[in-house]
Amino acid sequence: MKSILGYTRTSLDTFDERPFCQVDSLVLSSIAYTFFPKEILPEGDWNGIHFADLLKAEYFEQMFHGIWNGKSCLELLIALACSPRFRDTLICGYTQKYDAATEKQFSAVTFRLTPDTSYIAFRGTDSSIIGWKEDFNMAFQDPIAGQLEAIRYLHEAASHFPGMLYLGGHSKGGNLAVYSAVKSDPSIRRRILDVYSHDGPGFLKSFFELPEYEQMKDRIHKTVPQSSLVGMLFETQEDYKVVKSRAFSLFQHDPASWVVNGNDFSYADHLNSGARHMDETLNTWILGLSPADRERFVDTLFELLNSTDVFSTEELVQNWSANLQILMQAARALDPESREFLQRTIRDLFTISLKTLPERFRKK
Repeated sequence: MKSILGYTRTSLDTFDERPFCQVDSLVLSSIAYTFFPKEILPEGDWNGIHFADLLKAEYFEQMFHGIWNGKSCLELLIALACSPRFRDTLICGYTQKYDAATEKQFSAVTFRLTPDTSYIAFRGTDSSIIGWKEDFNMAFQDPIAGQLEAIRYLHEAASHFPGMLYLGGHSKGGNLAVYSAVKSDPSIRRRILDVYSHDGPGFLKSFFELPEYEQMKDRIHKTVPQSSLVGMLFETQEDYKVVKSRAFSLFQHDPASWVVNGNDFSYADHLNSGARHMDETLNTWILGLSPADRERFVDTLFELLNSTDVFSTEELVQNWSANLQILMQAARALDPESREFLQRTIRDLFTISLKTLPERFRKK
């Protein structure tokens, strides 16, 4: 039993010798969180570089700043540069976009595995407030800005590289991979071998009713950890498998904690009971709100967050005492109707949580 880092260090066979697999997808979608330096990999450069080209210590702080587990990402990068399986992979077409006006946080990169196959990795949510706002927008907006950008990126990557395609991503990146595959032109859809969503959020029910989804669904592979929260958002989900994790509770979202057995994940039979309760609570709460109320709640919540004038959740936490005071002042400054709406909506969440609590806990 090992992690994706252990897998990368010990996988000595090339992609010609052993086909691409789900663990490979998680490895590459994890390294896609890296902020590739423009001095080494200019945005929009489709010629490509190798992983070894990134091993320049003067750029490490820039590459991994604000990433959930920067140390693990650096270790993974070193392993990729050394691995016979990954070291000849070309890293191409890196792009990163932030747009406050459209509330878009988007990044993607293409890995040229062989002359005939490429893997397109969509980054999940980074630490930016814009990125978190875009995630919340999924509750009422279809499509979100990142999903439209993902379609555009897929078409561009496919135009640069002939051959077959794999798509994937972790967290929001998994959602973008599935969305772009389903919504792509038929000529591109035929070239897609598999799509991997690693603990990516689901979709509103209407998405699964699309004929294009029906055409793609057998090629979509979703994996979630035992305590999945992000990956179980929304009532309707792709078929999924549950992966064992070495972490606790919500920390299982970290792909570095997922357990690998040989060339595949180590699977559990089901989600744990705490995760099932949490998922049922959140989905019941979200779907109990009208789309208009979902939008109002999200916009009001982030209006408060924006009052702190921080760019990232990291900045929010670093100066939490001062930011908490700003948030409280902003909440008191809301008009009475908005303040009552926010309080009532949050109160409803706690009420639903108690109602969905397993009976054995309610009796205590």
